[in-house]
Amino acid sequence: MNNFIKHNKKFWSGFKPREGTEKILIEEPVSAVITHANAIFALILNQAKGYVPVWLYNKNCQNIKLLKSYNPNSATTVAPRQSLSLKIYIFLVSMIKFAKIYFTKDILRIYYDGIKYGDIIYDTYLIKNSVATIKKIDYKLFKYIVSCISRHIQIKSILQNGNYKAVLVSHQVGIRSGVMLRVALRYGYGGYLRTGHSQSTFQCFSELDEVYDHRFKPTPKEIDQIIDKLGGNLEKTFLETLEKEVAGKGSRDGINAFNKKNTLYNSRITFSKNYNLDQNKKNIFIMLHAFNDYPHSHFRWMIFKDYYDWFINTLEFAKTNNKVNWIFKQHPSIKYYPNKDTSFEKLFSECPDNIIYIDENNQIDTRSLVYCADLIVTCLGSAGFELPAMGAIPSLTAGDNFYTKLGFALEPTNKTEYFDILSRADKINKLDVEAQHRARAAYIYIYKISRVNITAYPELPPFKEKNKDINNWFWDKVITQYKTREDIILKEITKYISAIRKHNFKKLINAIDQIDGCEKYD
Repeated sequence: MNNFIKHNKKFWSGFKPREGTEKILIEEPVSAVITHANAIFALILNQAKGYVPVWLYNKNCQNIKLLKSYNPNSATTVAPRQSLSLKIYIFLVSMIKFAKIYFTKDILRIYYDGIKYGDIIYDTYLIKNSVATIKKIDYKLFKYIVSCISRHIQIKSILQNGNYKAVLVSHQVGIRSGVMLRVALRYGYGGYLRTGHSQSTFQCFSELDEVYDHRFKPTPKEIDQIIDKLGGNLEKTFLETLEKEVAGKGSRDGINAFNKKNTLYNSRITFSKNYNLDQNKKNIFIMLHAFNDYPHSHFRWMIFKDYYDWFINTLEFAKTNNKVNWIFKQHPSIKYYPNKDTSFEKLFSECPDNIIYIDENNQIDTRSLVYCADLIVTCLGSAGFELPAMGAIPSLTAGDNFYTKLGFALEPTNKTEYFDILSRADKINKLDVEAQHRARAAYIYIYKISRVNITAYPELPPFKEKNKDINNWFWDKVITQYKTREDIILKEITKYISAIRKHNFKKLINAIDQIDGCEKYD
């Protein structure tokens, strides 16, 4: 670590820290990968806005000298100790809220101090307990309510007792980051959200409701601009972007969706024969989600209670409809989201012949769906824009998402509309040219425009980032990046500083009018 700190301090020494009194509060530096990425953006914000980085700190945090090696003016702060009376208050308030949801079962409507926290508490329960859904209201929910309110009070106290202008977090979900972001916005502070690593997104929020503005979401106007800008080159740019995904150099899920071990079908007939499906029926692909991957915290609403509720209701409907083939395809990255309360084998063991399940051990390449699918069904997954773009395959969604109202997906707003569309699945045709163009423009925005390169962060596959021994080797990889990519790194950082310095900055993206070269930033 001392060797890295020495190299790191020297590498960033060209950016002289800006002095000032305004501070930005940064979430606890609890992991190597998040600490490095947060520290880079804290440096950028210091250069662009003059904010002095102040890290929340506890006994499990990274070395303080490490934080100062990015910016020598970096400071730390700790949460104030809670008095006995405050602990009793938190306990009683939490008990009242727990009692209310015990009888109403409406977890999503938990609020505190004018902030909606039900989605964070619901999703925290799922991920912490590795379950697909909440089957009963138990003491664990009470524990998460206590944690949420305690974190709220902690962050509010810190912000209001220091000259802070904003917070910086790596997620808008979870109690640690999600509550911190919402408290800041509730009390008029700025909120900066940094996600990703070697490819990052970066947003500035000023209003509480903006936490549901997904980092990848383009506006209809931006889709129009992409189509107008590219004109006859739309298909070429789309195919180049798709090729990068297929090669495993794009999104994290793309590495698994296009894995060479997956079976690639380019014949509908072969696919139907292999799965004993009626070739005369349309194939409806239900693209399963990782059930505990924060179903509520990213978007404003869902038709169903959660991903599991969507899945089980869709499966029950499929059992009553033999007009089409129903193919339930497991999520390509499911291995990162263990689920101990759902047996897919049991659920599919007594289904009609027109219903099949493709599990995680027998995955097919996503490109197969261009040849084999007639309709894509998802709650709010990426398949809902990918397959419309790749093969003009229509998609049906079941909630708000990052491609809502862009002009190519079927978007019911309630269960009646959702099942009505499913009942007519045998009559749904491919998208027209205009709709596919809009889907391709969305694909280009999501995979090419909305993410910027952070070359100072070494490219790592997901399983490497989750490695328990990462602290033993990660920092050496960063040093290698510094030595081999110094010019690129410094050029990138300088550009991002200029972009974020603008008074109306909202999101760091590759400029639409420079799509091909990506040499300019908004």
